[in-house]
Amino acid sequence: MKKTIKSAFAKAFPAVLFDEKLSKYSTFQIGGPADFFYHLKENNELPALLKFCQKNHLPFFVFGGGSNILFNDKGFRGLIIKIATKNIVINKDISVTVDAGMAVAGLIKFTIEKNLSGLEKWIGLPGTVGGAVRGNAGCNGLETKRILKSAQILNTKTCKIRQVKNKYFNFKYRYSKLKKTHEIVLNATFRLKKRKISSEEQQHLIKNLQKSRISKQPFGASTGSFFKNPSTKQPAGLLIELAGLKGKTINHARISPKHANFLLNLGGAKAQDILKLARFARQTIKRKFRLTLEEEVQILSVKGPQKL
Repeated sequence: MKKTIKSAFAKAFPAVLFDEKLSKYSTFQIGGPADFFYHLKENNELPALLKFCQKNHLPFFVFGGGSNILFNDKGFRGLIIKIATKNIVINKDISVTVDAGMAVAGLIKFTIEKNLSGLEKWIGLPGTVGGAVRGNAGCNGLETKRILKSAQILNTKTCKIRQVKNKYFNFKYRYSKLKKTHEIVLNATFRLKKRKISSEEQQHLIKNLQKSRISKQPFGASTGSFFKNPSTKQPAGLLIELAGLKGKTINHARISPKHANFLLNLGGAKAQDILKLARFARQTIKRKFRLTLEEEVQILSVKGPQKL
C-alpha cells in the first residue's frame, strides 16, 4: 500500500480506519485486517468514496450487518465500507423508507411501535435492510420481494444514484439482479398496513415467532444458513443431515449437530477451516445425491469476492 494513497485518503475522509480487523464485523468472528475501513453514516458520502477508489485503483467491498459473509484470514487489500446509515421515514401511503444500514430487527421494532403491520414474520431475521434487498432475504414464509415497493440504488461504475421499483430487481430465491450488477442499496421502501395492535398481542406474537425460529437454529458464531436450498422439498440442511455430516469437524469449524446447514466457528476457526468444511459437504452431497449446493454466504478473498 502506497503511503501517498494512505495520506490522501486520511485527508479526504478523516474518519477512515487503517488495518482494521474484520473479525469484529462478521458473525463468524473471522477475518484479518483491511487496509482501509470506513463506517458509512451518510449516503451522500458513498459516491465520493467510490470515485476516490476508482481514481487510485483501490479495490473496495461494501457490506452491511456482517451476518452473511466470510472474510479472509489475511483481511482485504483495499477499502471495506460498512453501511451504517439508519434513517427511517413513514410516508403518507403507510409505507416506510429506511436506510440500508438499519438492522432488520430495528426496523421491525420501529414499525410495531408505530402500529404498522407487515413485517412481523421477519422477527428473527438477521442482517440489515440493504442485505435483505440484495439477497431477497426472508423467513417464516415472507420474502423481501413480497413487501418491497422501491429502493434507491447506486451504480458502482458511474457513481450515480437512482430510484427503482420492485420489478427492477428480478427477484428469485435468495437472489436479486444486484448480485450481478453490483449496484448498492442506499435505502428501501416497504409496503405496510396501519393496524392497532395491543401491547399484549404484540408481545405474544413476537414471543411465539422468536421461539419458533430459535428452536430450529443453533447458537454460536455462524452466518446462519451457509448453502441455498436446492428446492423446498430438498433443503440443504436435510441433505447434509442425510449424508451423515452433522457434527463433522475440521479443526475449529463444525457442521452444527442441531441444524446441518449451519457451519460454526467453535472458537479460533480460520476462514480456510470453514471453506474446507463447506467444500467437503458440497462434494459429499454431489457424490451421494448428484446435486450441487450453492453457497448463500458471501466469501471475500484478499482481492475481492470469490466462489466456494
